[in-house]
Order: sequence, then C-alpha cells, then structure tokens
Amino acid sequence: MLEAEESGRTKPPRRREVTDLYATVLEVVKRYHGAARITRVSYGAGMPVDRLRTFLDRLLQLGLLRTEEVDGRPVYDITPRGQEFLDTYWRMRGYIELLEPAEAPARPRR
Repeated sequence: MLEAEESGRTKPPRRREVTDLYATVLEVVKRYHGAARITRVSYGAGMPVDRLRTFLDRLLQLGLLRTEEVDGRPVYDITPRGQEFLDTYWRMRGYIELLEPAEAPARPRR
C-alpha cells in the first residue's frame, strides 16, 4: 500500500452502506452517554441534520435508540438492543474484510 501512496495512487474510500451509516450514528450516540443532541450526532456522523432525522426515526422505530426531552430538546441514547446491533455489526465487518480481495501488489517499473 505504501508504494501506491508514493506513486500518487490511493484507493478511493469505500462508499458507506446504509448499515454503515446506522452503525456510525449509534456509535456517535453511544459516545455521549445519553446526552446526544441532534447537532452533535450530525457532526459526529458527518451527515446533514435533515438526513440524520430520518435515520434517527428509523433507529427509534427499531428500538435501537431511545429519546427523552431535556430542557425542551430531544436527546438520544443507545438501547441494549442497539448495543447488540453494534456488536454484531463489528463482528460481521471483520468477516467481510477478510473476504474482500486484497489490494493487488504494485507492478515493478521497468
């Protein structure tokens, strides 16, 4: 990989799948220990607030997040089921990375 970086060619970042986005949102919420406001989650997950709202609504429907009002504003926290999702997600990511093809070695220059 070092040779690819030295030659100016780097592997483009992998497109985030929906499950990756759900896991990212859950990880950010988890980091705030029950005090995650929507703007903090938006910055941490790298998502605009309007798009994030649909993800938060879906995670609430699935029982992976819970919300409560603090000072008239919603704050989010991960549920035990949400933590179970994250544990399973990271385990599966490990398996998927094992199955992905390795980067082809750089060809020697002539």
